[in-house]
Formats: sequence, C-alpha cells, structure tokens
Amino acid sequence: MCHQIAEFDLGDQELYLQIKADYDLVRSVIRTKGFHALRGSMGVFVQPRTKGPGHGSTSRAFYARTRLVGKILGLE
Repeated sequence: MCHQIAEFDLGDQELYLQIKADYDLVRSVIRTKGFHALRGSMGVFVQPRTKGPGHGSTSRAFYARTRLVGKILGLE
C-alpha cells in the first residue's frame, strides 16, 4: 500500500549541508575511532544504527530520521 508520493530535491542548501554534516560525522568517527564507535544518537537527519537481530549486532545501516522523512513528505 502506498501512502504518499512526493518529489524530493536536495536543492535546499541548509538541508543538504546538514545531511552532508551527518555523513561527514559518521565518516570521521569511523576513521578516528573505528566502526564500533558508531551510535544511533549520531546525526540530525541520518543516523547509523545496528542492523540485524538481537543485541550485539556488528553490522550497521543508515536510516532517515523522522524529521527527514517529514521534510521529504512535506509534513515539516
């Protein structure tokens, strides 16, 4: 079931810069502290989180936070 379709453009410079800052933060943490140092609390719009079943998972995925989804769908 499709709820809504929305056009999304990173032409909004402020939004683009914050998403880039989230990316740069994750990249910096991986380079300086290692992959294990990534936390779900990182990032304003995009966050690294564990992926997979149970606690102790070592794989990560990147998720759009609720604020970003709201902007994409035009709710914010």
